[in-house]
This record gives sequence, C-alpha cells and structure tokens, in this order.
Amino acid sequence: MRDLDREETYLSDRRGLALELRDLVGTGPVPTRSYPAPHAALGYGEGHFAARLSGLPDWTEEGTLFVLEGGYDLGEAAALSLLAETERVQVVKVGLRPGVEVYLSPSPLNPYRYLRFLLLATGQEEALSEVDRALLEERKRLTPEIPLEENPAKFLAYTLVERIPLLYAPFFRPLEEAAQSLFARIGKSLALTPPHSALEFFLTGLEARHEQGDPLAALLLGEGEAVRLAKEILETRVDAIAEVPAPTGSRLAQALALWYRLAWTAYYLALLYGVDPSDPEVLERLREAT
Repeated sequence: MRDLDREETYLSDRRGLALELRDLVGTGPVPTRSYPAPHAALGYGEGHFAARLSGLPDWTEEGTLFVLEGGYDLGEAAALSLLAETERVQVVKVGLRPGVEVYLSPSPLNPYRYLRFLLLATGQEEALSEVDRALLEERKRLTPEIPLEENPAKFLAYTLVERIPLLYAPFFRPLEEAAQSLFARIGKSLALTPPHSALEFFLTGLEARHEQGDPLAALLLGEGEAVRLAKEILETRVDAIAEVPAPTGSRLAQALALWYRLAWTAYYLALLYGVDPSDPEVLERLREAT
C-alpha cells in the first residue's frame, strides 16, 4: 500500500490540488455592489451545498435571488432565473456558465467559495469569520507534511481503502450529499448516503448481511443520540465505523469544518489508489454539452 508520508506518493497529484486545498480560505469572488434584501439562494451542482448552508430561503418575491449555477442543471437554472426576474426581484447569477454576473472557475472546492460570496453579499461577515477560523484550525493538522499519526484525514483515508463509505450526518443532513460529491470528484470513489429515515435504513437495508458485515465503512459525522444509535445498529452490519466529531462552534462552522476535513480525506484516498485527485478532462466536455 502507498505511504502518505512519502513524497513520491504525491506524484499522482499532477495539477497540485493539495495547494488549492491548503490555500482555500479567503479565495473566491467578492461582491462589488450591494444587493437589496430580502435574499434567497438557489443552488445547483457545486453551489447546492452552499445554498443549503447559507440558511437563505430558495425563493423570494422581492429583493435578490442568487442563482448558483455550479453544475449540470440542463437548463433548469436558466428557466428559473427567467421566471424569477420581475420588477421586484433581482436575479444574480453566480457560477461557471457564460454570461453570469459573478464567475467561478469549476472546482470541487467551490462550495466554500459560493458560501463565502453569499455570506459577504448578505452582510454575514461574522459568520464567515467563524467559518474561516474553523477551517484554518482544521488545516493545522490536515496538510501533507503532518505525519499519519497526527493527521486525522490521512488516518481516515487508510480506513476507507477498499471499503465503500456510508455517510451519516444527523446534525446537518445536506453534508452527506456534499461529502458524497467529494469522494466521487476528488477520491474517484463511490460513497453511499442513506434516505431520510436513516436509522430504519441501517436496520433493514443491511439485515441480510447481519453478523457478516459488508465492505462498508460507516462515517458518523457529528455527535448526539442519533449517532449513538447508528453506531449501535451498524456495529455488526459494516466492516468499519469511524466517528468524526465536529469542532465547537455554530452549525455552519461545524459543517464546513467537517466538509473541509473530508475534502482532504478524499484527496488522500485518491493518492492511495494512485489516481489524480483533480478533475478529469471529460468533465469539461460534459459541461460544454449541458
């Protein structure tokens, strides 16, 4: 197995995604004008998690609607933008599509950049400062120079090798889908998310393999009674369980800090598999086609 503490392991990172991960905090566009309240945000692709995190509604009859065009929405974002645009509602398009007001180059790390723009555009600078502090604190122990025994992202990546992550974040369920995207896009690996009734799913969906275990690794994100129950149910149904407690702080800061740690985990998992963690060229062709 490849050694994450050896320099040659990082040759697979041909485009330097580790540098983008390390320097993520503070990057992305900033508002150049004011946006009238009330505010709403509708997100696609890279922007979906940010819209959910922002706490903004997804529609408004007046003020400003931010449409985060960060994925393959097959025209839905454009149609909704036309529907929303009225004399009372200003539609602000943010994303990777031609003609947007605020442009972001495609990146699996853009959920942070979309959120940063939203928080600045809606006057939530204090919330952004807390998020940035949480990510910088996480970064102290996640970068490649931090050895395995002191690096929780490296350790978790080794746990996931040859296993399928099963993601559960009861304190903020949208984190599951965001983490699934990280493992797919950076780690080049399949990850599973449970349906809304997660505990029932854990009890019944793996029952045929009860006492045998599946090649699954349950990632229990956050803390609380739901996590405790999930652990009790899954102990005899999966191959491994990793509990990943959130740092202290608001739910927003906790969710972003865990997302950031899992981004590093997905990065290290790609290296353990010997694949480039950056976007493949085929994604660019898909964007052009949609």
